[in-house]
Amino acid sequence: MERVGFQCKVLYRDNDLVKVRISAWNGAFGGAADVYIGAGQLSEIALRLRGFPRNGADVREVMLGTFDPASAGGGVRIKFYCVSAAGHCRVEAKIAADPGSAGSSECAVLVLPIEASAVDLFVDALDQLDKATLTEAFLRGAAAAS
Repeated sequence: MERVGFQCKVLYRDNDLVKVRISAWNGAFGGAADVYIGAGQLSEIALRLRGFPRNGADVREVMLGTFDPASAGGGVRIKFYCVSAAGHCRVEAKIAADPGSAGSSECAVLVLPIEASAVDLFVDALDQLDKATLTEAFLRGAAAAS
């Protein structure tokens, strides 16, 4: 996790199921989890995030996988929100790894400053991930934009 940002990488795909690795790093703190999602879910997420932010009060939330320790895979909850009317944005991510045979999962919560233009690129990449024309979508953190 050397790049500041939020990554979604396809690890496995079949007709009904996609396994993705979600990782995030804000330069000081990070986390990663492998999650299972339904085919087509990445395009649904892209549709939900398209056009963010519309205004300074815009908030969008998505969830991938599960936080249920009895289920396979991990879970990721992502909240996109604005911190000012000028469109300064953040992503807050809660990432929980699969508890596996140990029975307890590791969890990370982090905040990442982002730019609206980076969200547009990320949304386009998520659509391409769902169509299998890409294997990775990356949301660049604002700290990495300079």
